[in-house]
Amino acid sequence: DQYVAARPTLGDHLGAQAGLLITDPAERLIAQFLIDSLNEAGYLAVELQLVADQLGAPLDTVEGVLKKLQGCDPVGVFARDVRECLALQLAERDRLDPLMLKLLDNLELIASHDMATLLRTVGVDREDLADMLAELRALDPKPGRAFESGPIESVVPDVFVRPGASGEWQIELNAEVLPHVLVNRTYYA
Repeated sequence: DQYVAARPTLGDHLGAQAGLLITDPAERLIAQFLIDSLNEAGYLAVELQLVADQLGAPLDTVEGVLKKLQGCDPVGVFARDVRECLALQLAERDRLDPLMLKLLDNLELIASHDMATLLRTVGVDREDLADMLAELRALDPKPGRAFESGPIESVVPDVFVRPGASGEWQIELNAEVLPHVLVNRTYYA
């Protein structure tokens, strides 16, 4: 177990790509700040104006760096909300048309299963809407989760320490973690 290679984190993965995409040192600093500002789902968790103010960079430079980083793998990272994440993925697949944009603008209708209003709002028939919804279901709304760490293992204590009846402490070994000894009955006999 000591020699198993650690899985790269989302920050490591994006940092390597940013190093290839961005050559200007000032923009690399902005890129690293944006990478560090991602949440576990891959969304940007900070306002761009705040980034510009903290780093003393023009807002249009920060926006330009963000546009470059939004082309990184996995597609959809650096989005600021679900709509933008799905739009980035659809644009990558060359499926971001005006009807799909209308559908993305009405994600709350999809969540509430209000198909009648959705049909009127988007302006398509049931079959086209079903195809569009199937395309949305094929997308990943949380592209950063592919880089999550492994399952969290709970800690099992080796020893229990409890207060005794007369005020002293009692120490008890946890029988669940002790090794089990099996004895062959033939040899025992």
